[in-house]
Amino acid sequence: MQQIPLALDLVTPTSFEGFIGNDNLLLKAILSEQARGRGEAQVFIHGPEGAGKSHLAQATCYHAGSYGRPAAYWPLRQLGGQLAAASEQIEAFALAVVDDVDAVIGQAEGEFMLFDLINRAREAGVPLLLTARLPPAELPVRLPDLASRLTWGAVLPVHLPTDAEKIELLRARAQERGLELPHGTAQWMLAHLPRDVGTLLEVMERLDRESMIAKRRLTIPFLKEVLGSAPE
Repeated sequence: MQQIPLALDLVTPTSFEGFIGNDNLLLKAILSEQARGRGEAQVFIHGPEGAGKSHLAQATCYHAGSYGRPAAYWPLRQLGGQLAAASEQIEAFALAVVDDVDAVIGQAEGEFMLFDLINRAREAGVPLLLTARLPPAELPVRLPDLASRLTWGAVLPVHLPTDAEKIELLRARAQERGLELPHGTAQWMLAHLPRDVGTLLEVMERLDRESMIAKRRLTIPFLKEVLGSAPE
């Protein structure tokens, strides 16, 4: 049986340790238990763009795999009509993760396929993790039975990290690479770059490479040279 491929951008393993925010500690604990197969049968997590839902979804898969539990990760914004094939494969896995369920909400066929997948997961006893930007009650679901299925388990928000937590993460990542990121430079990054953690970490990787080439410290003037002019 062939598994539907993981998301194309899932190049390196993601982990719960890489997800920050003290307000998310309970959420990470719940997902960790689900990955081990001894937690919630179904979890629905929701949060705005850039909150890290896909990171948590992939981390849950990776965590399950580390315990020898085969996990499937189905990103609906990429899979489209392949959701039907996902339903047929559900019994082959110890955990099923469906990322961005709102990508099919409002589509008659897509909603029915998601409804079918949730039913099959429950019948097969396969734990299910669902993600979306909005909680189930705020999604414009057309299929009433799907609306009820989406709330079968725990519904939890993904909290955005504070600026202080983002700065702490950036400085820690820099230190892991043998770099020093001054607090003021990290503050400049938050003020002049997209504020989601994924983008900030991508910028850190670029700065790591550029600083090694130029043999420069991570000062604000150096960041301006590397990243170009940023809006004030």
